[in-house]
Order: sequence, then structure tokens, then C-alpha cells
Amino acid sequence: MKKVQVAVDTGGTFSDFTYLDNTGLLQSFKVPSTPAEPEKAVIRGLLKITETGVKPDAIDLFIHGTTVGTNTLLQEHGSKTALVITEGFDAIYEVQEQARPYGKEIFNIRYQRPKLLVDRANVIEVPERIGSRGEVVREIDLELTRSRLELLKHEDIEGIAVCLLFSFINSEHERAVRRIAYEVLPNVKVTLSNEICPFIREYYRLSTTVINAYLRPKMDRYLSELDRAISGLGVTTKKRYVMQSNGGVGSLETAAVRPVSTLMSGLAGGVMASLSILDKAELKHGISFDMGGTSCDVAVTEGGEVEIRDRFDIDGRHICLPSVQVETLSAGGGTLAWVDEGGLLHVGPESAGAVPGPVAYGRGGVTPTVTDCNVILGYLDNREEVKDHLTLDIEAAKNVINQKLAKPLDLSVEDAALGVLKVVDIKMAEAVRALATSKGLDLREFTLVAFGGAGPLHASRIMRELGLKQVLIPSRPGVTSALGLLQADVKHEFISTKPQALSDSTSEMVKDVFSDLEQDAFTKFHEEGFPRSSLTLERYMDLRYQGQGYELSVAVNIDDLSTNTIRSDFDDMHAKKFGHAADTQPVEIMSYRLVGRAAPDRDQSVFDVLPVTGVLEKEPHARTVIFDLDGSAKRFEVPVIQREMMESNRMYEGPLVIEQSDTTTLVIPFQTAGLDTQGNIVIQDT
Repeated sequence: MKKVQVAVDTGGTFSDFTYLDNTGLLQSFKVPSTPAEPEKAVIRGLLKITETGVKPDAIDLFIHGTTVGTNTLLQEHGSKTALVITEGFDAIYEVQEQARPYGKEIFNIRYQRPKLLVDRANVIEVPERIGSRGEVVREIDLELTRSRLELLKHEDIEGIAVCLLFSFINSEHERAVRRIAYEVLPNVKVTLSNEICPFIREYYRLSTTVINAYLRPKMDRYLSELDRAISGLGVTTKKRYVMQSNGGVGSLETAAVRPVSTLMSGLAGGVMASLSILDKAELKHGISFDMGGTSCDVAVTEGGEVEIRDRFDIDGRHICLPSVQVETLSAGGGTLAWVDEGGLLHVGPESAGAVPGPVAYGRGGVTPTVTDCNVILGYLDNREEVKDHLTLDIEAAKNVINQKLAKPLDLSVEDAALGVLKVVDIKMAEAVRALATSKGLDLREFTLVAFGGAGPLHASRIMRELGLKQVLIPSRPGVTSALGLLQADVKHEFISTKPQALSDSTSEMVKDVFSDLEQDAFTKFHEEGFPRSSLTLERYMDLRYQGQGYELSVAVNIDDLSTNTIRSDFDDMHAKKFGHAADTQPVEIMSYRLVGRAAPDRDQSVFDVLPVTGVLEKEPHARTVIFDLDGSAKRFEVPVIQREMMESNRMYEGPLVIEQSDTTTLVIPFQTAGLDTQGNIVIQDT
């Protein structure tokens, strides 16, 4: 029986679809995103798949990368939320912390903290207290808790965040609050901090819990509607997953309950794809460079791995959950270019998005974008219909660049467009440089893996700016993030916070804690249809020197849990990361982590399927393309070839334009391009 795996990666401008059947046929396409009703673009794409002859009941696996949670948080369009907190600590959320975003706002005297997601009037204090060892210092007053929650009945509250002191050690009182909340307000969604973020550090735990409660009603509605719509098409598989921030996927039900874990969903797929592409090419050090219509996402992979950070922030709001380390910039094809009153050229942060899009799309755009600049410089083909009945209007793009950029800057249209691209390229290059510098990496040995609809257009200039070894363009750059979704494992993390001195622990005590976490993992994965035998388990301990304010997560071997081994591994990691180790200082255990993985049934890897499909049917030709050489615009007659026609044993000299259905690759002067054994385009400076 024919079985099909489907992945959809929803971006700000386009939603990317890819599907692979068990015969090895891999197809991909894009549909315009529908930000106001994101499920419509997903269903439209699934309908398009069924129109190719794929029967709905043949779809065996569905994986979704979504930006619904991220956009809801950034646009502050979440639900009306209440916060339940220990009596006497109601100001924690409002006071926040004194630190500012490092490297961004630290010297900004006009810095404004992000808007609170909970109104002061909707912060409810509960008379209770759990001590630092989990002991009950003050029993919870259930009747007073009930009467205070009843004050929310007429406030249109949809979500409640519960964050009580030391609940990560003893959750009894938080669970009592939830029981009462559901009795008083049966239609609300209640989020407990001990289930979302069972870590020490009060404000980070509170912030993460509030964000989850704020997002949960909207995400629950979205995923429920999507689930019903998928079933309505005749799709019967229960293997429906959402990409999570940690680089793994979870069920739709998990994402609906824990939407905060999907905030990097739209970014993680591309990073995981980059790892697979680099591995197939036998390269260990790479930079994942995903430039789409709205933003650009960069991540550094070293030694075949990407760093998983234990906390991150979005728009100044802290999230204390595992996430692939990705930096996002407002630099995409739809990013707007403008000149301020002082005559300074800016690119971003605003974007034209899917609607109206760039001026050249002819859909009502009135402000020049990065794509408009690529069009008038000849990098993109304006000769014919390119996608979904879309014809690029070069004259409209020229006129708006002339009026809004060239004239204010006293430049030619071409020089103004080149200036826009130079600004956005340097902006992206600096993000990569800053990320690499923070890790102490030498970029000269790194390969830039460029994908997304706009990534291959800018990659050659980024490589030269950073002095990188080479650029690698995957076979399907426009849908690489979607391909990464099909490679991802189901992944969940289980945590137990039990602060104590390492010297006070024993191998048996540590093994008992991990045994409890393993039972939690077996239960969770069983609910998602995976037997114990299919699981891969990784164990970590969060350790620190006594008196430190941060921890390091150290991998441990269940067969060797001696304190001497754990201590030695921690000292080695601390020395590697910070250049020193305090080997005479006592070590403290803060938390235990268990990471569980299971792979959905796959007949083959998407990266084992090499032929490029959906290539544009055009004859080889040349066109005028404009480059910046020595600070001025120079015209070249440049050969334009289809990627499908590239010969595997030939090197092509730049300048060169390589076209395919989902993107265009630009090779600038004094560069060469060729194909490697995996079908990737490799670009190098001569």
C-alpha cells in the first residue's frame, strides 16, 4: 500500500509543503500563508497534494512547523490571562529582574520593558507556603483561594497561570489551585509551573508559565480546528506532530497544552535539516542560514551538533525551556527599505509579509522591499509567470525604489538597490559573526548552508563578507525547513529538581531519581504510540560549584553514576567552557534531566532522495545582471542555467544565475559553483 509522509512549514510569507512516498518520490511546493487564519494555508496545501492523486488515507505521517505561538506573543494577541501566586509575592511578575537584554539594550537609557501579559488586577494571591526543601510551611487556605478565584468570574479570563514558591519540589498546592480553578471557572485553561518549567529561579519559571497560559487558548483552538479539518479531508493517521523548540516533534495534543514549547517551532526544522545535510556531505562545522520572506534565522553547528540552550527570550520575555540556539533577524525578501528624515537608509524591521508583499508582486505593496531590489538588479526573472499566477512587475519596483530611495539618497535606482542589499547582507553577516565570536569559533573552516526562498540569493555575498570556506545550497532550498521536519524524532524532556550537595548523593539515589523519570517517559511515549523498546534515553545532571548562579548540564552514564566520575566530567566541561575549573570547590546538584527520543516509522530519509523535482522548463539564456564592483554598479551579461541541467563533473565560473522552481542561486564575480556527490551546489571564492 502506498504511504505518504507530509510536512508543512508555515512562514510569514509562504507555507512550504513537502511529501515523500514509500517509492522514493519526493515532491514539494509553496502556497501563500494566511496569517489571519493559518489553518487555511495548511488545508489548501493538503488539498493540493490530494489533487496529485494521493489518497487522504495514504497519508501516514503529518508534521507541522508553526509560527502561531510566536506571532501571537510578538503581536500580543493572546488570551486574557490571570496569575495565581503565593501571598506576599504578587509583585514578582511586575518587578521582573534588573538585567536588560545583553548586547542589545544594555546602554539604552530609554529602554522599555515588555508589556505585562497579565493585568495587575488579575494577579491573585493564595495564602500558602512551601519551603525550600519541599516542606509545607503554611497549609493552603482552600476556601479563601476559592473566594479569590471567584473574583475572576466576570473578567473574561481564558487562561490562568499558577506559580507558587518551590512548587518544583512539592506541587501539592499548585494542584489544589487547579482543582478549585476548574470548579470555579470550568472553561479556562490552567497552566501549572511545576508541569511547564520545574526549575529553580522564580522569575524565569513565572515568566514561562505566564507565556504558556497566555498562548494556550489560541493554540488549542488552532490545533483543534486543524486536527478536525485534516480528519475532514479523509486523513485517518493519528501520527500528527508539531515541531518543538528543542529540535524534536510532539503530538498535536502536547503542543496544545504546552504551546510555549513551540515558540521556536518555525526555526528548528531548518537547523535540523542543516545537520543532516552537513552529515551527508561529511562536513562537521556549518552555519545554518535560512532566509525567507519575513526573517532570517542563523545557527552555528559544530562537530555535527547544534547547541541546545536551556533558556532564551523573545522580545524581552524570558522562556526557561530547551531550545536550539537560533538567532532571528528581521531580514527577509519582504523586509521594507526606507530613508529616515536625516537621509539614512534603513532595512527593516517591518516586513510586507504575505499580503501585500513586495511591490513587484502587484498585490498592493507601496514600499520597496529586498525582493524588489533583487528584481531590478536582474537577480530574479521577470520575463514570465513564476508562481501561482504571479508575474514580477519590474517597472513598478523601479518606480517605487526611485521615488522612495534613490531620490532621497541622490543615487541612481541601481545604486540605491545595491545599497539596500549591502545593508541587509552586512546585518545578516554581523549576526553570524556575533554568534560565532560568542563561542570562540574560527569561521574560516565553516560552511554556510543557505536555504529558504531568499537564502541562495544572498549566500555568496555573506560568504565573502565573513571569509567562510564555502557555501552549500541544498537540492531543495525553498523547502529545506519542511524537509527537516520529516527528519525529526519525537522528543520529550523530563525534569526533577532536587538541590543537594553532590557529596551527599550516592549512585543509588541518582539511579532512583532517573528511574522515576524513566517511568514518566514510558508513560508519555506510550500515550503517543511508542513502546519502551523504541526509546532512546539520554540522562543529564545540572551541576554548579557551590555559590555559583548558573549550572552546566553534564551527560551521565547510567552504568557509572559514581560521584567521582560525575565530578570529573563536570570539572572538565567547566574548564572547556570557561577556561578554568575549581576542582577543590564543593559541587551542587540542581536538577536531573531525562531526554527521550523515538523515531516515527520511516521507509527512508528524505535526504537520501536526490533528484530535483519541479524545475522550471526554460531554455538556457543570458540576461543583464548588476553587481557592486569597487563601490559602483556594473552591468554583466550573465548566463542563466537550470539547476537540473548542471553537470556533476563541471565547475561553473561566476557571475552566474542558477534557477529552480523554489529559489534562485546567485554566484557573484570571482566565484565558482559546482555539484557535490549529494547534489548540493557548492560555491567557493576563486
